[in-house]
Amino acid sequence: MKYFTCTFLSRVLLAGWLLASCSPKAVLPVSDPAKAKPLNDERQLEKQLYFSEAMKAYELHDWQTANRLFRKTIAIDAGCDACFYQLANIYFRSGYVQAALSLNESAMRLDTANFWYRVQAAQYNATARRYRRAIDEYNYLLQKRPDMQDLYFDLSTLYMRVGALDSALLVLDDANAKTGFSEQSAVTRVEILSAQNKKEEALHALEHLVTMFPEARYFSLLGEQYAAQERDTLALEMYHQALALNPDYTPALLGEADCFRRNGHFDVYFQKLYSLYANKAVETEYKVEYLSALLQVPKFAASFSPQIDTVFTVLRMPPDSLTEPLYATYLLQKQLVDSAITVLKNNLQNNIEQSGAWQRYLAVEYYAERWDTVGKYAETAHRRFPKEVDFMSMKAIAAWQTGDGAEAIRWFEKTLPLTADDPKKTVQTYAFLGDLYYAGKNPKKAYEYYEKALAIDDNYIVVLNNYAYFLSEENKHLDRAYNMSNKAIKAEPNNATYLDTFGWILFKMGKAVEAKAIFRHAMIYGGNDSAVILDHYGDVLHALGEYDVAIVYWDLSLKKEQNPQVEQKIKNNKR
Repeated sequence: MKYFTCTFLSRVLLAGWLLASCSPKAVLPVSDPAKAKPLNDERQLEKQLYFSEAMKAYELHDWQTANRLFRKTIAIDAGCDACFYQLANIYFRSGYVQAALSLNESAMRLDTANFWYRVQAAQYNATARRYRRAIDEYNYLLQKRPDMQDLYFDLSTLYMRVGALDSALLVLDDANAKTGFSEQSAVTRVEILSAQNKKEEALHALEHLVTMFPEARYFSLLGEQYAAQERDTLALEMYHQALALNPDYTPALLGEADCFRRNGHFDVYFQKLYSLYANKAVETEYKVEYLSALLQVPKFAASFSPQIDTVFTVLRMPPDSLTEPLYATYLLQKQLVDSAITVLKNNLQNNIEQSGAWQRYLAVEYYAERWDTVGKYAETAHRRFPKEVDFMSMKAIAAWQTGDGAEAIRWFEKTLPLTADDPKKTVQTYAFLGDLYYAGKNPKKAYEYYEKALAIDDNYIVVLNNYAYFLSEENKHLDRAYNMSNKAIKAEPNNATYLDTFGWILFKMGKAVEAKAIFRHAMIYGGNDSAVILDHYGDVLHALGEYDVAIVYWDLSLKKEQNPQVEQKIKNNKR
């Protein structure tokens, strides 16, 4: 059986270290430090002038000018180790980590004893995920300067990244012995012990941290630990201590309220929640994040719908781009689809330049299957955001759903150049195009797209299933269809659609007994809700001589969906 699905991916925005106009355009070659020559007084003065101006530009974060002047300095004196050091900083800040490492190596070759060049090397290797090299550098640095507390914390963090948690703890012990107990050391110890799942030791370390540094955030963290152990009396005490220090500390306010919820004191809980959500000092992000998690608690929103309504009333004063998507989600949970659409349409009108507002509005229209509206607004969104692939995909799907396969193909093919750097979306688009071309009675073109999809991801289940099913329908390449379908059901063994495909292929291969077992399994997992699967099962049973039972399943199929061919099978087999 053919399977159709569509997933709209969220946008992930990537930002560089600096604006492109402020960063060096490329890593230009510099003079070889080994070719440094003695300078006469005139050249020495010229070098000093360039270096001085370069440092001024550097301090002003004018990276382009600093880059140019440091290079001019190096052109005069290839042995200017400080120039290489500062150039490395410029390239690192601009996101060119490998270039920064290369420049740092030049600086260290010129001055092998310079401590700060080694610090730079350690930091850059860590950023480049050359963790072992970075660890070696930090250990070397600590031998030279055991009094530098920050080096211990950097080294312990590196050990944590490579999973050497015991080594990370030893580094902290060393730091405490040589530089004294510190807040950062105590916090990191709690993190490491928690990562090791040493709950009691982590709790004791946190209790010690609170004793040494009585701050609201640490009391709140300790409250969370007690709450996780269902020691709610102690948890509330810690939250109260935190709020005594900072009455608006959001984690403590939420933690305190949640203690009452877990203990069934819902009147107190909601009063706390109303006060919290009316508190303008509490950031909206926290309120939205907590309420979002609350709505995922099974049956909670349904059980306390009037109270949740009140919370949303307080939260949405005034409505904004953070609150409205969550409110729409809540309305959808209550099956108030039209109300959710209204909320997101208003949000779109108030945030017309935000692609996310268009995404959310279109998603709820898609959920409501209002395909004409989806197509109209997706095309408008595409004109505003021509590089957003999802709007083009939505337009294509809307055309598909309204029966315009040619238009759907045109839009999907338009997306392909924009998915070149995203293999997942490319595969999805190939899959859609394959389905569309097959529906348009062009199996050759459909199979070309399926092959392209599998060339990128040979485990893409939707293509494996659909391709296998269509081959079986044409009685072509059944061995390959079998292998593809078998792969799909191994990935999802309880998917009735995939089981139907596999069973149907077995039937086409003359293995009706094996097919029957597959179809029986499909019936357990929803196959009896599909007219196609019921029809197929009837054919298998008929082939095995179970004529009366076959008629029962054909009749069930007919009740799901009218089909003249199924009607004829029933007529031909009634006695």
